[in-house]
Amino acid sequence: MSLYSLLPFVVVLTALCLIFSLPIFKFVDGTKTSGRRVATIDGLRGFLAISVMLYHGIINHSYVTGGGWVAPDVLFYRPLGGVAVMFFFMITAYLFWGRLLKTSGQPNWRGLYVGRFFRIVPLYTFAVIAMIAIVFWRTGWHLHEAPLALIEHMSRWLAFGLSDDMPPVNAFPWTVFILMGVTWSIKYEWWFYFSLIVMALFVKAGLRLTFALIGLAASFALMLTTQSELWCLPAAFFCGIATATLQFEGLVPQRSDRLLSLIAVAAIALLFSFARTHAGVVQIALVGIAFFCIANGASFAGLLRLKSAERLGHISYGIYLLQGLPMTLLFWHEPFRAWATQSSVHYWLALFLCALILCTMASLTYAGLERPFISLGKSLGRARQSSRTINVGQSS
Repeated sequence: MSLYSLLPFVVVLTALCLIFSLPIFKFVDGTKTSGRRVATIDGLRGFLAISVMLYHGIINHSYVTGGGWVAPDVLFYRPLGGVAVMFFFMITAYLFWGRLLKTSGQPNWRGLYVGRFFRIVPLYTFAVIAMIAIVFWRTGWHLHEAPLALIEHMSRWLAFGLSDDMPPVNAFPWTVFILMGVTWSIKYEWWFYFSLIVMALFVKAGLRLTFALIGLAASFALMLTTQSELWCLPAAFFCGIATATLQFEGLVPQRSDRLLSLIAVAAIALLFSFARTHAGVVQIALVGIAFFCIANGASFAGLLRLKSAERLGHISYGIYLLQGLPMTLLFWHEPFRAWATQSSVHYWLALFLCALILCTMASLTYAGLERPFISLGKSLGRARQSSRTINVGQSS
């Protein structure tokens, strides 16, 4: 079996689905009050996060065997991580632009931003503190740079994801690999949330569809005239915005789950049949088509509606953010690394073990850290909204 075969990737996902269907993981189930959520999107999130982890796992093989952190130039695995992140950006835009549409551009802004803060920051801070602790462990608990430089470097990491600068901490050159560098994307999530205040003006002005379609066309045109891969991000966001807008305007034709799933599978299969990168007009368009189908009910023969898929979706932020911890810690252990690199089969077994540990960690941090802070953020948002409503009532 080749290291780059598709079969072990499918086997790992299937095994994790089977494991997370067990009753022992009931503690990550959602509440009955989540009826407004899109089940297929919830089910998609976990698979996306695990795909990013396995993508980095494949790159890690070249790193531990040859010393280079380089994605293999092979179909499917080369664009896999980027494609998954584009889906995540589309989900963000779809959900939060959709919130603007439903509130006519006047959501509870304090509640929105308080909720985002308590959703993103607690686990992010936990991950970065764990990373810093590992750095000091690996550097012998001694200072290897000036105290002011150390404070500056740690502060950049602890900036709630607002900075994508990832400097070495305590002069440890492999700092960024401890979290696999995944924190870069959080900066652009924050940028999107801040831009909602401006985008709300278009909703208030009744220019919902115009904004969505012109923005989508402009973002794709921008990709054609620039070289940086980062310019695919606006296009990904606008794919989510356009999908939510078409739904809101009632411009989505009614199609069966089966047909939508076939279209989505065809788009994804076509993408992975030629793409060496996620950053291209055709690639983003194909991801956008697949996302449109999933947001409108494509479940891939019920796969995205499975209880295990829902559970993995709940813990997807933890899977994404913490993915480097089990991988780096295990592969720094020389006997484990030697065993894992004996063959492709051994390496995929090692990746499965990393994925299982990761998903278990993400489950525990979701239940013990994320969910309590999510509830706190919602409570604070509601409390402020209720206070404002009472004050308005008293003044009238």
